[in-house]
Amino acid sequence: MSTKRIHLTPFETTHIQYLHKWLNDERAIRMIGRTPLTYEEVVQEVEKKRLNSDLILGIESDEQELVGWVFLKDIDYAHGRASIGILLSSESRGHGYGRMAMEQMIDLGFKQLRLNKIYLTTRGINKQAIALYEKIGFVTEGKLRNHAYVDGKYVDTYFMGILASEWHK
Repeated sequence: MSTKRIHLTPFETTHIQYLHKWLNDERAIRMIGRTPLTYEEVVQEVEKKRLNSDLILGIESDEQELVGWVFLKDIDYAHGRASIGILLSSESRGHGYGRMAMEQMIDLGFKQLRLNKIYLTTRGINKQAIALYEKIGFVTEGKLRNHAYVDGKYVDTYFMGILASEWHK
């Protein structure tokens, strides 16, 4: 898969309107585990990430269309670790953008930020995401049983991680 199909770009304030739409997508709400957010609440979320020194990047297609965002949060340089997150627009899912963006961000985290570990959490019902993370090289490190309530039932939350020594890009 060619990395020429997407480009990571600084996440600008003008991008928040798109993020607001993506976060309120029915599938995103179910998989991320939140309630719908107002535009102002999304602005506050982005500002909180900026104040925490999270690395937030937009994902652009070759046509310079914003198709998602990816971020490293809770960056801990002393222990060499950070958590990664990604969200794509509903119409951009299933085209390989997620894998390309994750791989570019992981590469940046290990090579530029000199992190040793990048980790994430995901719901056990998000089979598509789990399959993607495993293809990239993430390993399931643990599972919290019945940790989240989704669509009237409790579901597991998976903790997954990848080490710099396991990254071969």
